[in-house]
Amino acid sequence: MASRVPRSPDRAGRRRARPLVVLAAVLVVAVAVAAAAQDRVEGDRYQNPRYGIQIEKPSRWYFITASTVLDVARKAAGMPPPGGDSDPVKTAGFAVIVAKAPVLGREVTPQVVLMVQDLPKAPTDVVEGCERLRSGMNEPETVTPTQPLRIDGRPAARLDFKGYVDGALVRATALCTFQDRRAFVVVAQALASEFDGEVAMFDMILRSFKLR
Repeated sequence: MASRVPRSPDRAGRRRARPLVVLAAVLVVAVAVAAAAQDRVEGDRYQNPRYGIQIEKPSRWYFITASTVLDVARKAAGMPPPGGDSDPVKTAGFAVIVAKAPVLGREVTPQVVLMVQDLPKAPTDVVEGCERLRSGMNEPETVTPTQPLRIDGRPAARLDFKGYVDGALVRATALCTFQDRRAFVVVAQALASEFDGEVAMFDMILRSFKLR
């Protein structure tokens, strides 16, 4: 598959502090190639045993792993491969992107991002903690109030919001939960004009998320 040149890893790293950012606006391009050792891709199912996470995709969508994104960026920058103890999820701030298109560009395309972030401390209120992770958009606006729920027995929240990314109005819906001080956020996002047409796929992908 063809790919364009991604931004360097250090620039991508500076964006990791904004966990609900729309990644299509951050990454110039990545293509789905071989996964890292911690990634397990079997058909339409992605698993990462190190983090205890699992998510599924529609048959015609694509998995783009953090390791793929970092490998493309390093090769474009002429950097050597990482050491054997490197963790692409910790470096990138996400484990995998479930994308409708096989290539990510600056334009916002329908995608679901499974983000992982270690916080300074565990939140005392899950809904409030999840809402604090919502960022990366200009003029963000809540579409529907955040709803508390449970994911695999854990307290969680469902967020629906919209805002502008590089001048484009983007709509997003997300699941958020915590494992001690580790946050897991699954963000489905698309241009606001395209969101309603993707909502059934988004809901299917979000429902498939599991945390061990």
